[in-house]
Amino acid sequence: MTDLILARRRMVVFLALCVLLLGLLTTQARSPDRRLAGPLGTAILAVLAPVQTGMAVAAQSAADAWSRYLAIGRLRVENVRLRAEVEELSRQVGSLREEALATRRLERLLAVRRSLPGRTLAARVVARDSARWFSTILIDRGTRDGVRRNDPVVSADGVVGRVIEATATSARVLLISDSRSAVGVLIQRSRYAGVIEGKGGGTVQLNYLSRAADVQDGDVLVTSGLGGVFPKGLVVGTVMHIVREEGALVQTAVVQPAAPLDRLEEVLVIVGPR
Repeated sequence: MTDLILARRRMVVFLALCVLLLGLLTTQARSPDRRLAGPLGTAILAVLAPVQTGMAVAAQSAADAWSRYLAIGRLRVENVRLRAEVEELSRQVGSLREEALATRRLERLLAVRRSLPGRTLAARVVARDSARWFSTILIDRGTRDGVRRNDPVVSADGVVGRVIEATATSARVLLISDSRSAVGVLIQRSRYAGVIEGKGGGTVQLNYLSRAADVQDGDVLVTSGLGGVFPKGLVVGTVMHIVREEGALVQTAVVQPAAPLDRLEEVLVIVGPR
């Protein structure tokens, strides 16, 4: 009985809605301006407007997100390309800087070369002796270039050492800081004579200088030309500290070599008759 009543109510509601809809349509058809939505259209628009607005907003958000995704992808590709360009430019700048430094060093060597006696050969340092008490370097010039034992070796700054061993393509140079090295020198200012000896570990000392010799801190030492190895007048180093022991007949001094013995890259070998 209850189901029958509910069914009749639904039927009545349905019929009422149909009559209402038919009336609204009839009213719309009879309206002088059919472009107006009418009550029914207005009601439908009122219901659908928020939904339409939400869908439009969602569609715009999705389009913006997709555009941002594409832009991020393009930026990543561009970033990778720019990083590669920056790395390549940095490598080129480093290479050009090295070439400029090498050119300046070679220009200084050429300037010194004009003032040296005899024939000279430019050589590159290819190895260093890592032993603590022995200071030698290996250069890429040998006997086939005319290099022989005891040939003097200099840099743009001053005396480096002498050749102690030579092969066809290379030569070993004993630095003036080696304990086996001794070079006759003059104090350039006062012309007193002494001997530069290596003390190992990169230090150099002026020995056999008479007690009466006029020597001061900052004095420049040059080769004396005695001994038949080094030509006279080559810069050797600078006096840094004078040592005068009580009662001693001679005085000594700590000397700073003019050539950067621990940073040599290119040198000149004086070859031929001296």
